Amino acid sequence: MTAQSLKDRVAKRLKATGHPRRRRRDRYSKPFRSKPKPEGYVFGRPTLYRPEYCQRAIDYMGQGYSVTALAGELQIAKETIYLWIREHADFMHAINRGRAARVAALEAKLLTTPQGVGVTAAIFALKNADPDEWQDRYNTETRVNVSIEHVSDAELLAIISKGQNAPALIEAKPVEIATDVTGTAPAQTNRRNI
Repeated sequence: MTAQSLKDRVAKRLKATGHPRRRRRDRYSKPFRSKPKPEGYVFGRPTLYRPEYCQRAIDYMGQGYSVTALAGELQIAKETIYLWIREHADFMHAINRGRAARVAALEAKLLTTPQGVGVTAAIFALKNADPDEWQDRYNTETRVNVSIEHVSDAELLAIISKGQNAPALIEAKPVEIATDVTGTAPAQTNRRNI
């Protein structure tokens, strides 16, 4: 098809209809225009949070259940619980009260459980629920600041043999090795540079 024949076809169509052929217009050709929203309107999906969940959280966790179990009870994801904790101060306060009630319920269970596997399970649950108060390890931190330049092998062995009184950290400044007149390093001695 040549350019001249295309021009002839367009001219013929204009004579017949009086206007050029337009593209078909459909409902998607116009841009979407929404109505203005009222003041305070929140866009997006509505939240599933309800203020009554605060009391439900305290009651449910007071039976000894965790935050994950609470999420299962409310039939929502655990991440949603943590999102609500960040966004709603009243829910954060309720979860903190629920955690304290959970520890109280687990301690009561420990006190009323007869000897055996139940005691071990209760202690394990308490170690996970409140690790600050229920932990097996004790952290002892000793800081000794000793400044030395040279220590011989015999002195190091004496420090090691003392055991408990040995400094936890030995700090020293780096020492440059002196060279003799020929530019070579002297032979090593039995003293160590630290």
